[in-house]
Amino acid sequence: MFAAGLHGDCCTLLHQAIGTWCQGKSVAWQGMDDERWEALAEEARLHGVSGLLYTLLPDDVPAAVRDTLRSDYQNQLAANVLYMQKLAQIVPALKNAGVRFAVVKGAALLATDYTDMGTRAMKDIDLLVHPEDANILKPVMQQLGWQEEDEDIAGKHFGERYRAETSFTRREGSLMLRAEAHLDMPGFYPRSRGAIWQKVTSVCVAGIDEMPVLSVPAHLNYLCTHFYYHHCGQGLKWLVDVALLVSQVRSWHDVVVDAYEFGTTRPVHLALHDVAKYLQMPVPQHIVETLRFLPMPLSLRLLFEMCKRPSLHYLGIRLLDIYRAPNWHTRLGYIWRKLTAPRWRRLSRCE
Repeated sequence: MFAAGLHGDCCTLLHQAIGTWCQGKSVAWQGMDDERWEALAEEARLHGVSGLLYTLLPDDVPAAVRDTLRSDYQNQLAANVLYMQKLAQIVPALKNAGVRFAVVKGAALLATDYTDMGTRAMKDIDLLVHPEDANILKPVMQQLGWQEEDEDIAGKHFGERYRAETSFTRREGSLMLRAEAHLDMPGFYPRSRGAIWQKVTSVCVAGIDEMPVLSVPAHLNYLCTHFYYHHCGQGLKWLVDVALLVSQVRSWHDVVVDAYEFGTTRPVHLALHDVAKYLQMPVPQHIVETLRFLPMPLSLRLLFEMCKRPSLHYLGIRLLDIYRAPNWHTRLGYIWRKLTAPRWRRLSRCE
């Protein structure tokens, strides 16, 4: 559970402040002294929201705390501006090449929901790419100066062939930029994944004309699933992402219908419960309860229960890879490549 890693008064203060910000309200700080500010800043850095906390500071914050958070904010701002500049090149190039794609997660949220590019840490650009267009994607990215990255210990092109994802890197000065292309939606019911492409819309933001993004209900499902399958439902940064999308929901009916169609009712239920509990977001209780009792494919539910538990997460993710493979040939290839990878390197990845 998300709250398991958060203890003490500073965590409560951090939740309250960020929850207030997510609702578009002004944060009122009371009863703060130097020691509490230092502890709050440390907690914010631990959970990846130090840049956001910096923008919420009042005038009487200790100089050392302000300087530390300002440094995090400025580093995030510089990196994110660079990422968005590169995204402004990638989007039209992929569209002109006929690639079907959508910008998702951090890059999409920075462009559409965060009002300040320094408030969210982003380590890469995430693109959801139609699997049939993967071969078009690669030469376009290479023409833009990106190099395909293949670092998996299980062999060349393992990620693309067996995990439906590939990544690219590009060095800009001292920064190594990354772009990840996801050819599948882990945690979505296999038979319904093709429907995601009917949920793509476009927005004109951050100097990018008609950037393809998922609709708010579909993106909310995507983020909730990612939050629990890949992060065990832990991490304030990811919960803030969910909260910001919750604030943009205009039709809860569409959220529920998408969750039922995609087989994501359980992760969406838990994420909405958490943003209401910890960040005080106004989520309709009847929606939370409806999602709680809607059925979910049994096989996917079992994998979900494994993935969201830290002690079983590694095994759960490996089984999820096998589950979402398109055929048994791919599943057997995945198992063989994993088993024949160098033993010491396999162990190092598990640590």
